[in-house]
Amino acid sequence: MNPARYFHTLRHLRPVQITGRLWHRVNPAKPDLRAAPSPSLVAGQWATTVERPASMLAADAFRFLAVIGQVRNAVDWNHPAREKLWLYNLHYFDDLNGVAAAERTAWHRALLARWVAENPPGVGNGWEPYPSSLRIVNWIKWWLAGNVLELAWVDSLAVQARWLRRHIEWHLLGNHLFVNAKALVFAGLFFCR
Repeated sequence: MNPARYFHTLRHLRPVQITGRLWHRVNPAKPDLRAAPSPSLVAGQWATTVERPASMLAADAFRFLAVIGQVRNAVDWNHPAREKLWLYNLHYFDDLNGVAAAERTAWHRALLARWVAENPPGVGNGWEPYPSSLRIVNWIKWWLAGNVLELAWVDSLAVQARWLRRHIEWHLLGNHLFVNAKALVFAGLFFCR
């Protein structure tokens, strides 16, 4: 432990960043597993403005950061040999709204089912606030594009939003805080009646 290093790190942090980090260490929240409220009814049609490049190469193969990898079992969602950023991209589900996504709908449905079954609430990279935030928005955009979310996926979406609400990244601020807020707005509108 180098006290000078800690001092030079902490002196640049805002009080909300320090208290936010301490709060999550002292008060770890448990997932709220209650059933989801009914999704809202949509008026009008969702207009996609920017499509991401396709990242799904097969039902279990992906390309992120110019690296191809497969997700064949539950361990692969958090595989220790993979780069953390690659795993984060896996959990974002950007491909749901990627170029020619409609051609991969069967793959997407299977992937959603696998994610819910193989990523228990609060465990793993996918439950960290940033990937949770991006995934919540991507699942809801996919639904707004006319796809059907199974009841188990809607329940998972509610659990994810409740989890995120208790894990806002105050300690990081910047784009993380913005992405957290965006996800909670999408989830709030999705579940409002």
